Amino acid sequence: MANLVLRDIWKKFGDEPALRGISFECQDGEMFCLLGPSGAGKSTTIRVITGLEKPEQGEIILDGETITNRFPQDRNMATAFESYALYPHLTVFDNIAFPLRAPIRTDRYSKADVEQQVKEVAAMLNIAELLDRYPKALSGGQRQRVALGRALVRKPKVYLLDEPIAHLDAKLRHRMRGELRKIQTELGITTLYATPDQLEALSMADTVAVINKGKIEQIGTPDEIYSCPTNVFVGRFVGDPPMNILTCQIKANSVVVENDTAFMVPLPQEARSLLAQNRNRGRVKLGIRPKDIELFPESAPDFHVKGQVNEIDTLGQTTVVTVRIGSMELKVKVATRDAPDRNNNVGLKLDNSRFYYFDIETERRIE
Repeated sequence: MANLVLRDIWKKFGDEPALRGISFECQDGEMFCLLGPSGAGKSTTIRVITGLEKPEQGEIILDGETITNRFPQDRNMATAFESYALYPHLTVFDNIAFPLRAPIRTDRYSKADVEQQVKEVAAMLNIAELLDRYPKALSGGQRQRVALGRALVRKPKVYLLDEPIAHLDAKLRHRMRGELRKIQTELGITTLYATPDQLEALSMADTVAVINKGKIEQIGTPDEIYSCPTNVFVGRFVGDPPMNILTCQIKANSVVVENDTAFMVPLPQEARSLLAQNRNRGRVKLGIRPKDIELFPESAPDFHVKGQVNEIDTLGQTTVVTVRIGSMELKVKVATRDAPDRNNNVGLKLDNSRFYYFDIETERRIE
């Protein structure tokens, strides 16, 4: 059980800041996901917490005690990295057992304890039949499960998991998300989970922090992150397919989408009042999720704009349709049975009750 706090962490590599004032708190026993694209600073944040990297500025606090300058072995954290970091001369069993046999724990676990805990973790990760093999005889996915098992085999104060299931196939990754969440809930161990996969973050986390270019963009519950994005970056990054962002002119009771094929969408009363107070030279960025756009046959009445189907991406029961409107493209999510054919002309109707409005300059959501 542990409470982990980061306060104003800065880390540079050369002259380039990798972390820019990172601050957040992992509550005791929660699953906290650090979500962001490649290069956003997720792995650097974890390496700073473990003590493998030293920040230029800031403080790391564990259970009320500052641990910023402690050695990694003195922080009582278990880490699983995407890069596996397995010992090639040890079997799978010995790799998983390694943390239990460390000098600082020699008196804590008997040989029987070690064997029992290793076998339990191996069974959970579906690698029980691999315990006598060496890493060179394993696939990438199997190696990653061994690395994850090495982190899970003991009960530290904090788990730090850096893309721990990234190399697993889709079916096993889906299973492991559920298993990891179950394990974390049952053990009640504070867990920081770094991932570029929004589905992992939204399905597993109690709290999500969206990170971009070394800065925290937004912290909230999965529902808050998805439903109330704080800026254009979060709106586009969280959601699959990503949110459509349109640059618009505010015209009386409507917005006019700026495009070589411009079109107008009426605004509900609440939005008119909101934009009247926050307009920036009469322009705004409008966000709408693909699920909030309807497609109609070209001959149907009452749609906002006409376009041509450019791409069809079928995902089982749903299909993502890319519609070209002049030089602009809109993503639309529909039931597969309702998907049009490629090159068809279609009408589009945008649900104006589901619009998000962002400042044209700062790209922050107007509230």
